[in-house]
Amino acid sequence: MTPGVPAIWTDDVPVAAHATQDTAGGRPGCTFVCQPANHRVMNTTRLTVTLCGALTLACIGWSGAFHRAEAAAQDQPRVVALVGDRALGWGDLAQELAEAAGGQILEETALRIALEETCRARGLSVPADAVNAERRLLAELLASSADVSADDAERLVADVRARRGLGERRFEALLWRNAALRMLVRKDALVQVSDADIDTAYALKHGPRFRARLILVTTMEQAEQVKARLAGGESFADVAAQISVDPSSARGGMLDPFSPSDARYPVAVRRALADLPDGATSLPIAVTWGEATGAISGFAVLKREGTISPPGQAPQIDTVRATLEREIRTVRERAEMDKLARALLEQTRISAMDGSLNWSWSRRQDR
Repeated sequence: MTPGVPAIWTDDVPVAAHATQDTAGGRPGCTFVCQPANHRVMNTTRLTVTLCGALTLACIGWSGAFHRAEAAAQDQPRVVALVGDRALGWGDLAQELAEAAGGQILEETALRIALEETCRARGLSVPADAVNAERRLLAELLASSADVSADDAERLVADVRARRGLGERRFEALLWRNAALRMLVRKDALVQVSDADIDTAYALKHGPRFRARLILVTTMEQAEQVKARLAGGESFADVAAQISVDPSSARGGMLDPFSPSDARYPVAVRRALADLPDGATSLPIAVTWGEATGAISGFAVLKREGTISPPGQAPQIDTVRATLEREIRTVRERAEMDKLARALLEQTRISAMDGSLNWSWSRRQDR
């Protein structure tokens, strides 16, 4: 008998299953030997068939158990970290990792799945060149916004990756998602750039800028009081510092220089400043001022302090037209890509079944 190998004993007949080697895969197998005790010959064929049949089932069960154990050993959690002499697997870290960042990773994965399905339905695929182009574009945009040379672009990319926790896998996944979103936006021709858009962009980047002060109040009565105090000889800066509700009040109402084409400022304000000579003050103007989420409806009184002329070395518009068109297109494509990503996620049913992951996912949805 082979130690550790199952055996069945019946009517003094030991029936052993001897271990053999599977020549194909190098794994243990089984052969069946019906060996009567003391070499006595069994008197019925039926018993032999019954025993060997039972043994076949037993040995198949043992062999299957062996292979399952072998597979389980191969599936044992691999060591991913050491704390002193203690080995840690993913199971030791999974719940905390899920709580810390699981919601974000779930969202990124869901968006990729939604993009893959959308591209497949439309017969599209994301080529490697498109992913590489996204990396180059990111470097160019970072270098441009920081006003540094292209040689420093990779350093800026590395800084962004470090701040956002973008290791190699997440960074490549981000580039792929951007490439897929941009491809879908371009296929649908969602972004158009007109000559007027380019003219405005040129004025914003290379044209003159207003230097102006602002007093912003919330009622017409307050606006009349401002008008009276200025007419009485008080300085614009003093009145702004005392009663203006705009953050510029801390600087005597002085605004950052801005272009007459800058749409972030109300049209009425830009027109009023364009019509004023340097040093003059406007009448109260009804405005909605500030960002959409914190806009203030009220009345603005403006003083034009002067104009910053464009530098003498400003390029001619025709020499930068292509660059401006690309910059405008990139900004608008980004807006459409974000809109498409939100729409795809809203259409995707996402259910976090794990408690820790669900906690993180719920917090992310509440943002």
